[in-house]
Amino acid sequence: MASDDKHDRNPLDRQAVTPADAQAALEDIRRRQEQSGVAELRFGLSRPSLLIAALLLFVSFASFDLPNPWGGAVLVPGLLLVALMAVRHTYGAPVRNRPGTGAVLVGLACGIAAYGVFRGLAAALSSGGVPTPHLVAAALVVGACLLAAPGARRAAEARLRRRSERRY
Repeated sequence: MASDDKHDRNPLDRQAVTPADAQAALEDIRRRQEQSGVAELRFGLSRPSLLIAALLLFVSFASFDLPNPWGGAVLVPGLLLVALMAVRHTYGAPVRNRPGTGAVLVGLACGIAAYGVFRGLAAALSSGGVPTPHLVAAALVVGACLLAAPGARRAAEARLRRRSERRY
């Protein structure tokens, strides 16, 4: 009885791949990579993901105004928000790709810049006599990040498309 499995056939019986078949396969790979990248961006920059991240950033930054025993208490809600983000990404993301070096560096640069702006605003507000400078600075930085998110998403999608077009 002959096997129906295509892997059991004689390799000499197979036809060679034509250049058109190879090009079609490469175009399909490129399209799938772009599709998975866009799906990952849409999930990562979706409203729920952004709101959880914004809340985490706000709670972390605003906690600088709390007196000493309460400053450490903010660690618990912060850890809960990080856990929520991890669970949401693990079980809800349609695609889970590892971030590339460029993405990690951009994220790190944005985080450092946001922290620098936060510290600068807090210092300016504190010298201006605002009673809760870190709370106000946190609200401004988080608000600016939320306003910048749609533009960042469009830029990331455009970069993804350019990268997938020149890859092959």
